[in-house]
Amino acid sequence: MLAELHAEIARQGGYDDGAGAEPVVSLELFFDGNEDPASIGCNLPDHPGPARFYEVLSAIRDRPEVDSVWVGVSEVTGPDDWPFSDHVYVVTTVSPFEVASWAVPLSPGEPGDDWWNGVPPLQEIEIPPPARLVTLWWD
Repeated sequence: MLAELHAEIARQGGYDDGAGAEPVVSLELFFDGNEDPASIGCNLPDHPGPARFYEVLSAIRDRPEVDSVWVGVSEVTGPDDWPFSDHVYVVTTVSPFEVASWAVPLSPGEPGDDWWNGVPPLQEIEIPPPARLVTLWWD
């Protein structure tokens, strides 16, 4: 799936160093075949592993209060390396702190309610009313 992940990032316009819009991808595209703990949550002292990230984030996406969950791509180093993410977007009708409570096993930072770098991603994320955007991040 790594080749498909890189192809989707390129299809969206690639990664430009974080100064502008970023690519976003589905949970499946980011996590299928991902065994690289440095790809997300890399600074966690007790890293749960990419499979646990996928498990928890998929369970969040499956909640009735959640419309979608997207992985923001923060860095792409090379075609043989898994891209890096330090945040995900959750489209939901609940508060940021409720979303963060669902993600406790992943130890996210304080949740946000805006795009990671203040700019919408390259791939449009639909936020149907009355939903809101919640950003979960890892330092």
